[in-house]
Amino acid sequence: SGAFEDNSFTSLAGLVSENTLKGISDMGFTHMTEIQHKSIKPLLEGRDILAAAKTGSGKTLAFLIPAVELIYKLKFMPRNGVIILSPTRELAMQTYGVLKELMNHHVHTYGLIMGGSNRSAEAQKLGNGINIIVATPGRLLDHMQVDKNNDSCVKFLCNNLNLT
Repeated sequence: SGAFEDNSFTSLAGLVSENTLKGISDMGFTHMTEIQHKSIKPLLEGRDILAAAKTGSGKTLAFLIPAVELIYKLKFMPRNGVIILSPTRELAMQTYGVLKELMNHHVHTYGLIMGGSNRSAEAQKLGNGINIIVATPGRLLDHMQVDKNNDSCVKFLCNNLNLT
């Protein structure tokens, strides 16, 4: 990135919905960090990236913005959703906290799925339909295995992961 490139979040206008920009502004962010500046646009274009950056550099927002925009642009069509896997409960809770703030002006559904939480409440929320899930791998697998043959199968998981 060049020294004169605009790294303000407002430079994403036209690429990112007004609702997402409002959420970012409400969070108090005006300028993208290096990881955000280098990754958000390629992700919005549908490209895959592999990135690494130090703690506190803005990685979470760097992948959440394109994830939210994907759902927004797909207009809530069935079989469209995002699963964000977090290796630990702590990271899942942190990611969910950022997602919750980012989603403040959106109407998408989202949820947190992790061990130690009320499993039946999670299953009910998932069964009602959800657009974005932040999950720990163990609890996600638990829902997939337990709910696989249930009539009220977790629709998001069964449809989007083609469980049979």
